[in-house]
Amino acid sequence: MMPYDWDEDKSYSELFLPADYVRGEAECFWKEVQKWFRKWTRQIRWFDKYNSKKIRIDGYARFITFNYTPFLETVYGIPAENILYMHGKAINKHNLPIIGHDGSDTFELWSKSNPKGYKRYYTSARSVLPEEEMMTEAVEEYFDLSRKPVADILKKNESFINDLYDIRTIIILGHSLGDVDMPYFKAIHAANDNPTQIKWYMSYYGDLEKEVLEKKLRSNVVGDEATITMFKIEDWQMRKN
Repeated sequence: MMPYDWDEDKSYSELFLPADYVRGEAECFWKEVQKWFRKWTRQIRWFDKYNSKKIRIDGYARFITFNYTPFLETVYGIPAENILYMHGKAINKHNLPIIGHDGSDTFELWSKSNPKGYKRYYTSARSVLPEEEMMTEAVEEYFDLSRKPVADILKKNESFINDLYDIRTIIILGHSLGDVDMPYFKAIHAANDNPTQIKWYMSYYGDLEKEVLEKKLRSNVVGDEATITMFKIEDWQMRKN
């Protein structure tokens, strides 16, 4: 909280210290979230009893994975150079996993739950004290930290994505097509030298999401004329002879 008796004759350090403290706490908190998330994902194990759930995949294909686990390598034997771990790899001890949101839903809730004019993202004619503004911006920095840096991720992996220019089949397995990840699919589509010739295959678990997923893919990425085959995930699983 702000010093209750602060005035212009006081040191400005008394004004900035609380905001700096909040800013530092937000950064530390987010790093802890990432560390615990990595710890949790590293505890995920594959057991032989799950082998009946394995899916059919082409070992010579290229893969983009969003789920952090190394199972494509350890369970399916896919070479690491054929895999792009878009948001990081759980067993990587040097880099924290990339998690977060796209910002829109979070700031919308922030806007509705606070008086107008208190936030730099939602402005109004109401004026606020400088200390109010600094404290609010310090808290908002937490939301900035927890936003996925999608543009930076795409830039970092530009060569891998651009190398997909000649693919003619894309299979999407177990992805919800959330708004935060949609730019990745757009980039893959845009990098292709003949995107209208791509055959898309999209998995779904239940009939309720089948129409929703196809609509998302068409409206946000591929358009109405694209060839999309929807299939249930269990139909893509390996079958015993």
